[in-house]
Amino acid sequence: MNDVTFLKDCIKFRRRKIPPLCELKQILANIEGPDDGSSSENLKEALPTGDRDFRQLFNSGLLPQWIYAPDSLRLLYVNSAAIQQYGYSEEEFLDMTILEITPREEIQKLILFNEFMKNTKERFSSMNHHKKKNGGSILSETTYFNITHKGLAAVLVTASDVSEKIKLDEQITLAKVVRQQKITKATITGQESERNQIGKELHDNINQLLTSAKLYLEFARTNEESRVDFIGRTEIILAKAIGEIRSLSNSLAPPTLKDIGFAASLGELFETYRATRTFAINLSIKGDPDQLKQELKITLYRIVQEQLNNILKHANAKSITLKLSIADQIGLSIADDGNGFDATIKRKGLGITNIVNRVELYSGTVRFLSKPQMGCTLLISIPNEMNNKGKGGMKILMVEDDADDREIIAGAFAEVAPQYEITYLDDGKLLVDLLTSFSDSELPSLVVLDYNMPLLNGLETLKILELDHRYNKIPKVIYSSSSANYIKNLCYAANAKAYITKGSTMDEIKGNVQEMLSVIEALK
Repeated sequence: MNDVTFLKDCIKFRRRKIPPLCELKQILANIEGPDDGSSSENLKEALPTGDRDFRQLFNSGLLPQWIYAPDSLRLLYVNSAAIQQYGYSEEEFLDMTILEITPREEIQKLILFNEFMKNTKERFSSMNHHKKKNGGSILSETTYFNITHKGLAAVLVTASDVSEKIKLDEQITLAKVVRQQKITKATITGQESERNQIGKELHDNINQLLTSAKLYLEFARTNEESRVDFIGRTEIILAKAIGEIRSLSNSLAPPTLKDIGFAASLGELFETYRATRTFAINLSIKGDPDQLKQELKITLYRIVQEQLNNILKHANAKSITLKLSIADQIGLSIADDGNGFDATIKRKGLGITNIVNRVELYSGTVRFLSKPQMGCTLLISIPNEMNNKGKGGMKILMVEDDADDREIIAGAFAEVAPQYEITYLDDGKLLVDLLTSFSDSELPSLVVLDYNMPLLNGLETLKILELDHRYNKIPKVIYSSSSANYIKNLCYAANAKAYITKGSTMDEIKGNVQEMLSVIEALK
């Protein structure tokens, strides 16, 4: 017995366990035959035309559903779940149009969706607010599906209330915010600890050396016989104080990066460890790190510095090998032969946290390869923004309705990726219209969509673009102030290549731009 016959038999004999409409739609998707839409039409025609049988089948659905006429927008049928959830009686529903359950601010969007449904055979879904009879509002994930009812075109609508899911997701987001606050607190604590260490170093070491030098000078002034000896001792102490100050200064800021270059600055950093015979350091560099931006060079320097300190404190290592390569990706490897640790256990040390935070700022990745008594290797990979310089002809369409946000992101793109041609639009509908006018050779390298927009939001725009296979090869990124997991999952389900939460500082927004560009690189 084939699936269509099964459906007819279900209706004919009015079996007690009639499959829900969602199962019938799944059967439709599984019917054998060429994927030309004919199977879908066969099943649509197979649905019962007897009003009583149709209502029995339609009311078996657990989610609110209705059918409306796309030309008049009048409601033709509603199921029991819709009557129960929205509070209108069946008679009231059937005396209404779909506009009457739609908030005023979303009516234009609904009319637009209806026009899209007239020109596609695909399912289409979006997030919509619906009005209840008691004046309340429901946030629904709404799916539209073209059917044929009594020989006429109609649209089947299924509405899933996601209000509780959104609330749960907000709770999850709040938990993440609390976690981030803890990380921030730990970072501040680390900074305070560093300041205290500097103060202790100045007071207990350098200050004591200078005090001793001062005393020897006073002795030299009053003791002619030992003056030369006291002056000699003063010179030795001052030289030691100068060395301590240089070491402390280099630990705070590497001033030599601009003067003598990255490799030489690392060399000076390594001398401190070599001089004390702490461990041997082997350095290998491929490519020219001095072509990188100053901020990134400082970040790499700090990562090396941080990891060397971690090794000094915990590893008991004798030898370290550091490799740096500059290509499409910036690769940094720091391997030691020390104690090692179980890399499968998440480590919460401040040093590791600092390294991860620095790398994530540039949309990079961090891995630790280690086993007890087998040393540790730190592997870092960061997209090389300079590698795209001079490639020209690369276009990005950015859809952002907030003028201030557009200005800020434009400044970040100008600094991070000036080689790209950026076109800014303020609504998803304008994007769809613009892409329609492009030839295949004019299509952009990337589309970036704000999630919250007045007519078509980012998710709805993604789904409309999916209806035209010409746009499938264009990577699409959602750029939003919301970090709600539920919204992220919906966007990824609609084939977004990335979901990026908007940064709050210019450095974070530059990091956002790096993340967007990494999406393009990943598809090359």
